[in-house]
Amino acid sequence: MKNKESGFTLIELIAVVAILGLIALIVYPAIGSVIKNSRESAYKDQVNVIITAAKTWSIDNANTLPDNGSVYRLDVDTLLGEGYITDEEIKDPRDSSKNLSGVVEIKYDKDIKQFTYNYIDNEDETDELLVNTSLADTIIENSKKKDILLANSGVYKGDNPDNYIKIDDKLWRIISNNEDGSVKVISNTNTAQIAWDVNGNINFDLSTVKTYLNDTFFASLNSISNFKSSSFCTSYDGDKCLKQETLAAGLLTTEDYLNASNNLNCKTGTEVACKEGNYLSEFSESNGPEYTLNSVDDNISIINGGLLSTTSSKNVLNIRPVLTLDKNVKIIGGTGSKENPYQINTV
Repeated sequence: MKNKESGFTLIELIAVVAILGLIALIVYPAIGSVIKNSRESAYKDQVNVIITAAKTWSIDNANTLPDNGSVYRLDVDTLLGEGYITDEEIKDPRDSSKNLSGVVEIKYDKDIKQFTYNYIDNEDETDELLVNTSLADTIIENSKKKDILLANSGVYKGDNPDNYIKIDDKLWRIISNNEDGSVKVISNTNTAQIAWDVNGNINFDLSTVKTYLNDTFFASLNSISNFKSSSFCTSYDGDKCLKQETLAAGLLTTEDYLNASNNLNCKTGTEVACKEGNYLSEFSESNGPEYTLNSVDDNISIINGGLLSTTSSKNVLNIRPVLTLDKNVKIIGGTGSKENPYQINTV
């Protein structure tokens, strides 16, 4: 008698394949979940390493940190560049081809009387905006999420708040929101280097600077309809404004400069503390003195090396125009960072 050939029938093969497929459906998701959880756990460990590095940095740079509840944003690149963390320690465990490049938000908590540290991944910061709402409202709501505005005042403070805005394809910084919904902005670069007045006049009304700002410069803007004339203080006696003028374009006032500092020891603008936690101090420290709008004791006020002082009206210094965006201007994109500044419509 011949032996029957051994082997699987077609039905048996189909059954085996079906069983293997069923096993795969059960096992593969479980394995994928284990891998994902492992990577997330490694990511959390990496974040803890970054936060530990930020704490060490804070000890070494204690004078830089604000103690009034404002947020200081310390980026990973700074920690890497200053040697507080290594290249390997910023590799993203979730994707080995990428590095972690977020920021650590450092904030003093008065209730527990110590600084708190919160890592924000760049991927967690979205470009979601209150599109087509008023400019001032959008700025306030977006900034509240990062605690970079003084409570409800609409004044930007700190070393590098996300207050960049692009106008006429150039970068500007938002100084503050006005009560009427308009927004005060300053050019991020100088637009001229001229004397306050070539004839030595102190009075702003008679100055070369006024003519340049309100005629030459303002007329050169492509989107004049986005701006409105507004009130500027052109003369101070101590902290009391002696004269207000309505201008299309002005300069920083001493009040603007003092308000931008988050250091409580900054009182007159002549203290070294005023350079700390004040983004408006950066320009004169890097590019030389700039005129402010106010005359003080028959001298012209300037920002020199990040501090307020005075000079002769005949000196040729940097000019950074300050304008007021109309309340009807709307933000249509951007996050306010230097890399992704706010974008606006054209009124």
